[in-house]
Amino acid sequence: MTLNRITPPTIADNFSFPEIEPQKYLLENNLPLFVIDSGSQDLCKVELIFDAGNYFEQEPLIATAVNSLLREGTTTRSAQQIAEQLDFYGAFLETSIRKDKASVILYSLNKHLHQTIPVMMEVVQQAIFPEKEVTLYKTNQRQKFLINQQKVDFIARNQFNHLLFQGSRYGKLIEISDFDGLTREKLQAFFAERYAGHATYMVLSGKITPQVLNLLQECAAQMPQSPERVSHSYNCNMMGRQEQFYEKPDALQSAIRIGRRLFNKTHPDYFGMKVLNTVLGGYFGSRLMSNIREDKGYTYGIGSGVSSMLYDGAFYISTEVGVDVTQPTLIEIYKELELLQQELISQQELTLVKNYLLGAFLRSVDGPFAISEKFTAIYEYGLANKYYKDYVNYLKQVKSEELRQLAQKYWNKNDLSQLVVGKI
Repeated sequence: MTLNRITPPTIADNFSFPEIEPQKYLLENNLPLFVIDSGSQDLCKVELIFDAGNYFEQEPLIATAVNSLLREGTTTRSAQQIAEQLDFYGAFLETSIRKDKASVILYSLNKHLHQTIPVMMEVVQQAIFPEKEVTLYKTNQRQKFLINQQKVDFIARNQFNHLLFQGSRYGKLIEISDFDGLTREKLQAFFAERYAGHATYMVLSGKITPQVLNLLQECAAQMPQSPERVSHSYNCNMMGRQEQFYEKPDALQSAIRIGRRLFNKTHPDYFGMKVLNTVLGGYFGSRLMSNIREDKGYTYGIGSGVSSMLYDGAFYISTEVGVDVTQPTLIEIYKELELLQQELISQQELTLVKNYLLGAFLRSVDGPFAISEKFTAIYEYGLANKYYKDYVNYLKQVKSEELRQLAQKYWNKNDLSQLVVGKI
């Protein structure tokens, strides 16, 4: 049989995707538990989510340090004992932190859950942050920071975040002196306030049997009563254009950041901005990549993104280019932004982007663990489970004129801030 490599396969637009509709339980300690029962493998993922992201720290680095050091010892187990207990049963415990939320996640075979889930519960309730581990963490992170301070992309990321979110908790500027403020007492205080008994909800996904559900309910019910979720105001202060330049005489590359504060995924224009951003710089075939990498050869990579936080949001363009082409790159970036404001996206290009986004979405809901991530991504914003259906429907019907209007509305040069680290 000869393969036909000339005619591409037909693109189907009548696909279906898994329902993101977990079962909800309210445990005795008032903790919401969401269960996604799917998959054929006899294992599960248990995720506890806390209001313990960087937004909630009073000083820079505290939230990240606490999340990183949770597994370094409890009142009854050392870090080595925690690791050995989980390794023996083939389980894995990881921590993660975002701007708003922090998570502790356990992956375990169902048959060993009665041996592994108690370790997870102990970590989130009885972590002690040994002085030795805190000191080692500070030393390592401080050294990494000093090394990274020589890199234009690291400086740009730190400074641009501060530039966009001035006056907001999201805009903390990390300084070398902040590492001196990382004390065991501060970590313990943040842990007591934000972790021990303060989970906001739990998500259980995988092949969930009645025995697994009962065991999890019993263990979680032993935690202190979960507090009611506290809503915070969403105050996105739209600032006008700002420009900053940080010269590094010895730099071989310049880091460029362009963007603005925007809105989060609850905004009615969010779907449209995701599509428009993809056209501009959201995938390998984007306009920025085609122009600045493929045509001009100014960079190995350039991209743009739309980020969503609970109480804010942003649009950004990011790249590193040779110092001799910094100005030409800036000119080309603004040219691409202006083209999207002035001209309609062709039907061929728009169809390509729609299909790319639909394919990316389908890949992102492949399996129960992936579905659980999609669920948490909307639950935290108070969005309904039909959010993703609305997104898919929007992708199918969005028109070029609507995207041009969004570009005119949000990509005016006078509203975009610019930061360059290196040479101009």
